[in-house]
Amino acid sequence: MAAFDIFSGANLQVEVGTHTPGSTTPATDFVVIPEIAAFPTVGAENVVIDVVTYNNAYNRKLLGTKSVPDITLSVNYQPDNAVHQKLLQLEESQTRAQFKITYYENATHTNAYSITYVAFVSSSVTSGDKDEVVKRDFVLSVDGGPIATEIIIPEGE
Repeated sequence: MAAFDIFSGANLQVEVGTHTPGSTTPATDFVVIPEIAAFPTVGAENVVIDVVTYNNAYNRKLLGTKSVPDITLSVNYQPDNAVHQKLLQLEESQTRAQFKITYYENATHTNAYSITYVAFVSSSVTSGDKDEVVKRDFVLSVDGGPIATEIIIPEGE
């Protein structure tokens, strides 16, 4: 198996697809979100429960359920782009969608790690200045955990 330098930063792709309520099957209609401006971070965090232990000077800590923190998706905003408009429509309608984030090892886009979430676009903010590209940050609030993860390595490596 080849060494996997996934965190080079520049080679990623974010896609949005339709979500069918109650389904945990990845969408088949993903479209690429163009002009990603920043490397989105994904992960999970555990709820920490502080438990009082009687006859002991110290409390215990236990792990509870997991959650996925909000994901900020920053794009170089194109107001006339159909996919950017779709993100705005998802925010306006408060509709869940599937988001697939794929981190590629290099520019050839052969080796990759991808993760798919069901999420709401909970907010968006436009920012910019006279000397910089106009950006729009879409905040994705993940509903549950990942519905799919995948490591893509071509055969023979």
